[in-house]
Amino acid sequence: MKPALSKNILNAIAILALCLISSPVFAQGTANGPNTVHTVGPGPGVVIGTPLNPFPIDLDPNGPPWTKTILDPNFLLLNGGPLNVDESIINVGNEPWFDWHEHILPDATGVVPGLWTGVFMAINGNPIGFNAIGLGTPDLWLDTFSQPVLPGDVLSIRKVMDVKPGIPGVPNQPIIIQEYPTPEPASAALIGLGSLMLLARRKNEST
Repeated sequence: MKPALSKNILNAIAILALCLISSPVFAQGTANGPNTVHTVGPGPGVVIGTPLNPFPIDLDPNGPPWTKTILDPNFLLLNGGPLNVDESIINVGNEPWFDWHEHILPDATGVVPGLWTGVFMAINGNPIGFNAIGLGTPDLWLDTFSQPVLPGDVLSIRKVMDVKPGIPGVPNQPIIIQEYPTPEPASAALIGLGSLMLLARRKNEST
């Protein structure tokens, strides 16, 4: 093996290892960057998509996140407390997902109106294992799924948000959440490794 080729392969392997242990490297957006508006209902809760009619999401490395605005016109969260958020999302792209990132944005006053306190996940109705980072904060990272969300799969995420009390007579500020999937780390890393090895081979053949 020539030194140049050996060096390129070693570099590729190092990149592969970094990708496998650092899934946030692959944080992505969505193809259409949807902006949707939802209303708090009895419970109180919010339902976004259903298993029979899931919300379509296509991962796009260059796209923005999915931004959701949640309104409370009936003062159901006036005293604060838990808000149940039940989402069903279908992967309409070509890449598998292995992570899901959620961020509650500060409101117009600069205050974060809620914190994530609980989460449950399922794929096609079957519960899966996962790792939740950021419970008790507005920034929730779900990763290390026990199985990837393949194209065509429906991902159900049931979350609980601890919402801060509002001001009597004044509607709560809208709750704005940004979400996006990330590709399955091993697949993305292997694609990168293959590309680097091909470049190394071409470089070796040209010398």
